Amino acid sequence: MRAIHLVAGGTLEELREVVAPGAVNREAVAEPPDTRGTGPEAFFATGEWLRRAFSDLSFTIDDTVAEGDLTVVGCRMSGRQTGPFVVHRSDGAVERAFAPTGRRFEVRQAHFQRVREGRVTEHWAVRDDQGMGLQLGWIPPSPMFLLRSAIATRRARRGHPA
Repeated sequence: MRAIHLVAGGTLEELREVVAPGAVNREAVAEPPDTRGTGPEAFFATGEWLRRAFSDLSFTIDDTVAEGDLTVVGCRMSGRQTGPFVVHRSDGAVERAFAPTGRRFEVRQAHFQRVREGRVTEHWAVRDDQGMGLQLGWIPPSPMFLLRSAIATRRARRGHPA
């Protein structure tokens, strides 16, 4: 549970306390290449990626269930989109960027974590990405939003996300 909060706003040193060196985040497939490694560094990179797009990023824990080494956390992720949200392909290249809308969102998620000796060793999630897109104004896209997103995508592909 603490690892989820630390991804939203913790330090690398704090993540080292709760994420095992070889920990895997199965959700990193659409994230930047530096998130696809293992251990606290990759989890920290995921947090940086999210915070580049969403200010006031937070997770509110609603429910937690643990059985054996598996912990399931039901939560709500919220924030305000103040930067481009950049999605990557499996080869690491930028697929697209969703231009910042300045809107707030709050969506339900379920995070699954394997925990051994008090540290996360594996993570995967079920998220409401469509709900987030609706709240942020990505869906349905206006012609202006499509243009702004095309420009944001071009900038992200050139390595200039802002």
